[in-house]
Amino acid sequence: MSLCESLIRRRKPGRPAALSEAERRDQILDAAERCFVSQGYRSTQMDDVVKACGMSKKTVYRSFGTKENLFVALIDRVMHDDIALEMPEDHQPADVVIADILSRLSAFVLSDRQVNITRLVISESAHAPELAAAFHDNGLRCCKEKLTDILRHLQATGRLKADRPAELASLLVGAIIGESLVTALIRRPQAMTDRDREGRIEHLLSLVRISLMPERTAQTS
Repeated sequence: MSLCESLIRRRKPGRPAALSEAERRDQILDAAERCFVSQGYRSTQMDDVVKACGMSKKTVYRSFGTKENLFVALIDRVMHDDIALEMPEDHQPADVVIADILSRLSAFVLSDRQVNITRLVISESAHAPELAAAFHDNGLRCCKEKLTDILRHLQATGRLKADRPAELASLLVGAIIGESLVTALIRRPQAMTDRDREGRIEHLLSLVRISLMPERTAQTS
């Protein structure tokens, strides 16, 4: 018996309550995530997901069609469930906005759930390039584009001076997350605590305030 099969919960006696379409999709995605993480993408078959979610094969295929569609939907759900980058209020200073975004992004990227999915994508990418493409397009690129839009908005409202917001987004995220993500992916003990990470964010902002947020620097000096 596979690990994901052992995670199937026994049904209680009696007729189960009818699920909405959204609830069915979530239940299928929950099962798919368990199977993908425990068995790997290539080793997981749609029949495994059918068994793990306790639904009919017809229901699973009608909802997603293919294993690739299932994985794309899973990545999309993870992004929407765990992280939401919204446009800041007009009164919020740029450094406060950026600090909050970097804190939430790092907590998301370094969470056990996201590290497991990232590790899965890396291990399977040579044999399933569509997996890496879905992860990049629905995850990494989407996240960077949202951050870039926020930086561009801060610039347009006079709170930030950034001629190349897309490059700035990459630099900010890389400076905070890069080393810690590699550490997590290779299963080394996490050396940086949440407090350490917040300190690193503040140190990073102290280095860029004078050039990117001169008005804010003048107000706080």
